[in-house]
Amino acid sequence: MSVLIQAAIVFAVLSLSASDIHFPKDMRTDVQFPPIVKRSDSGLPDGHLRPLGYQKKPEARVKEYQELLAPREFWEQHVQHRVPLVYRQAVVKAPAFTKWQTDDYIREKYGDLDVLIEKKVESRDAQPQQMPLKEFLDSYEYEDWYVVSLLPDPMREEMMVPRSILCGTFRQHILESNLWISAGGTSSVLHYDADHNLHCLLSGRKDFILIHPKYADQLDLEEKRKFSGSGYSTMNMDMINIFTNPHIAKIPWTWATLRPGDCIFIPSDMGYMNVEVLRQGLLQVFREGNTTSLTAEIFSSMFEATVLDDGEEEMTEEDQKDMLEIFGLLDQKKKGFVSMEEIKDMDVSVLKNVARHLDSPHGPVKDHDHSHDEL
Repeated sequence: MSVLIQAAIVFAVLSLSASDIHFPKDMRTDVQFPPIVKRSDSGLPDGHLRPLGYQKKPEARVKEYQELLAPREFWEQHVQHRVPLVYRQAVVKAPAFTKWQTDDYIREKYGDLDVLIEKKVESRDAQPQQMPLKEFLDSYEYEDWYVVSLLPDPMREEMMVPRSILCGTFRQHILESNLWISAGGTSSVLHYDADHNLHCLLSGRKDFILIHPKYADQLDLEEKRKFSGSGYSTMNMDMINIFTNPHIAKIPWTWATLRPGDCIFIPSDMGYMNVEVLRQGLLQVFREGNTTSLTAEIFSSMFEATVLDDGEEEMTEEDQKDMLEIFGLLDQKKKGFVSMEEIKDMDVSVLKNVARHLDSPHGPVKDHDHSHDEL
């Protein structure tokens, strides 16, 4: 089991604008969620051309706990069966919970640290840019920016991890901790991740819609990169077209709202299964090449046909660079080649790193007056 502390620090309702005119964003958190579903009197289907959530009332609220579960209980009641949960006030004892409430403190203590910045756009293909944290803080209330980056090492000492995942294999399989900062009014596309997520909020508010994976075939989901185990829906979540997606009105969903100090556990869609799919994909490269070992160059050229998306004729220069970096992860002993037996016996954590390399962290993609995250 692997756990990703995603958005370990999220300022989820800070706000943004795409112009040089300095109009700060609306930082209100008094949003109605779940939305009130009203029967349409226009003759159109309920929730037509409205955001996701307006088509059908939620089934229930995600199960909440006021106290942290012991690791065994956490595994047996939630992780093992992929059941989400909310921990209330789980990280209020972290120094970050009080110290990171002001930009001045973060700017003075961590302003020189580099973070990855993305612009809020509808495409999932936007490339992040590196920027000092203080430069982001100087402009994030006016610019169309958000941070979605690995949590810089110096900031880790002021954050805490709930004890439910601090024992045995939980601790060993924490992949990474990510920092998200936005200026509010953001929402993500409907997506699924390869890894379990523990998403904790330090400031603001964050709303979630969760849909069971068994409805995946009704959500127009696309895998971002083959074998990554992560993907997203191509539907416009801000304007659901009921005529082209009539099934949406019948799909059950649950919800949660995080307030400062709360955390939500979001199970992966595939968990270990995703790693085994990746392992089998790598082994297929060997079989198709009728070989038991591969060098970096041969691996890159042979893997190309396996990972190309439909419609792509050849890998880009960036894709080729990625393939070489993936080979470097697989070639742990730096011999210059990888054997079929090594792939068969490779530790799950290594394959998870490869899976993460095939995909990037998800961030908010659009600015809204009233927003929520769909996961």
